[in-house]
Amino acid sequence: MLMKTILIPVDFSETSKNAIEYAANLTLDIEVDRIILLKSFNTNFYAELLPSPDYIQKTTEELNEERRVVIEQLKSLGKELQDHSKSAIKVETAISEQSLLRSLRQIIKDEKPDLLIVGSDNLLTQSYIGAQLIAIVRTTTIPTLIVPSTFKYEQIKKALIPCDFKVLSRLDSLKNMADPLKWIKPELNILNVDPDLDHLAHEEDVDILKEFMEGYHYKIHYSEDPNIVHGILEFTKKNEVQLMIALPGKYSFFYNFTHSSITEAITLNSLLPVLILK
Repeated sequence: MLMKTILIPVDFSETSKNAIEYAANLTLDIEVDRIILLKSFNTNFYAELLPSPDYIQKTTEELNEERRVVIEQLKSLGKELQDHSKSAIKVETAISEQSLLRSLRQIIKDEKPDLLIVGSDNLLTQSYIGAQLIAIVRTTTIPTLIVPSTFKYEQIKKALIPCDFKVLSRLDSLKNMADPLKWIKPELNILNVDPDLDHLAHEEDVDILKEFMEGYHYKIHYSEDPNIVHGILEFTKKNEVQLMIALPGKYSFFYNFTHSSITEAITLNSLLPVLILK
């Protein structure tokens, strides 16, 4: 049996604290063996937080004191998480001197976590990690769960998979991915936002779903909304969905991780968590 390990980068912001709280509640409903809290701490960290020509380089003594404080904060956060999670779960803390992205890549390589959980900001919350969300999603190699800063955990009973039915073969990733979906076991709602009704000319292709979705409880839905983002978000509001799932690959609705992309529109403005598969 593979160890189920969750990795959470932290910066002590309300955004990352909410992601940790979400993870703690999630572990009450699924089996998880280990949670790793990662804090990136390098010499450029404070300069990045406070970009200013007036920024003064800190002395070695000051940096050592700040590291000590960070270590104590991280230990305290780890204890709170341990107290809120199942007692059998092992909570570990890690501090890296590298940048956030390098830290994530290294710990993923060394510890091989199954799932990354990252908090995302809204207009009222700004965090060090949230500001790098798109870069994190682009560079990490494991399934990534993005938790909006205002979202409080709800047991995941229904999940939405926006999918382009012209490339149903992409659903094969559900069979081969690491196990987060199998941990959660939600009802999967597969939505094709298809304003041109292209699916009507290829109805026989939907039979491919039966093979890819074997072992899952699923339903198929269509939307003729001309705006993909609006169609997806409207569906979530009307169907009591607790999670959105982004398929990997260039034919996914979530492919282009740029500032004008559908991914950013949904992950940064959504009221729901988004699980991005790899």
